[in-house]
Amino acid sequence: MEKIASQIGVALENARLITDLEELFLNTIKTLSSAIDAKSPWTRGHSERVTGYALSIAREMKFDEKGLKDMEIAGLLHDIGKLATYEAILDKPGRLNDDELKLMRMHPGKGAEILAPIKQLKHIIPAIKYHHEFYDGKGYPEGLKGAAIPLSARIMAVADTVDAMGADRPYRKGRTMDVISAELKRCSGTQFDPNMVETFLKISGER
Repeated sequence: MEKIASQIGVALENARLITDLEELFLNTIKTLSSAIDAKSPWTRGHSERVTGYALSIAREMKFDEKGLKDMEIAGLLHDIGKLATYEAILDKPGRLNDDELKLMRMHPGKGAEILAPIKQLKHIIPAIKYHHEFYDGKGYPEGLKGAAIPLSARIMAVADTVDAMGADRPYRKGRTMDVISAELKRCSGTQFDPNMVETFLKISGER
């Protein structure tokens, strides 16, 4: 009995340590996310809001617990590549010129490079690297098309756009949900996966 009790004690302590490590890991991710959004006053809270939209879509699509956790981490870190982007570009009050646009479009690839050495995050890199690919193949960084774009990235593309359009920016005011929904419908099948658009419109009541 003493032996069994001792083994149970060790197992409980190990479980507590695992829980502590998981909490530390998630808190570290959230701190990184805050550092990303702090690059510009216009992006404060962006990563958390995108994560919320992405999780809503994933839940509607019946993702399992691990899939939802991966989506949460990917959402929080989807713009980590912007840590390598100049604030002057992020805060510019007007349209970006060609050179600035080229630099901005490097951030998904930069994000993948930043996370590549962390083996525990390798499976979320596709969502980060490809969330600016277009369903018709005209996006970046690699011009992937349709189902070749990872599902997580197709979800993230819609979630990211919804928040980007809804938030104030230096060059425009945020748009209302009915305007955002109309834009999603207009770009369904070109920029966005129609299924992801349909799912978001369903959960937002804008179908």
